[in-house]
Amino acid sequence: MRLLLFLLFSLLATTPAAAQARPLPQPKVGSCPSGYAQSGGYCAPMRRDAPAAIPKGSGQCPSGWAQSGAYCLEMRPPRR
Repeated sequence: MRLLLFLLFSLLATTPAAAQARPLPQPKVGSCPSGYAQSGGYCAPMRRDAPAAIPKGSGQCPSGWAQSGAYCLEMRPPRR
């Protein structure tokens, strides 16, 4: 049940509105992306303003996202 809730919450976190909120831990696939650290079987953001991350899967990252290892990181303008 916890895994199902985590996956649902992770899916919601990849929507544009939720991507502006605090990033969520992601299941660890290979090495963690830039700005994330391993915590158990997950990659957890090291800072509250870390970019959102999603597992890359096959193909390229979506528009507005950059590859970091096996993940895609949201590229957003710096906050002021």
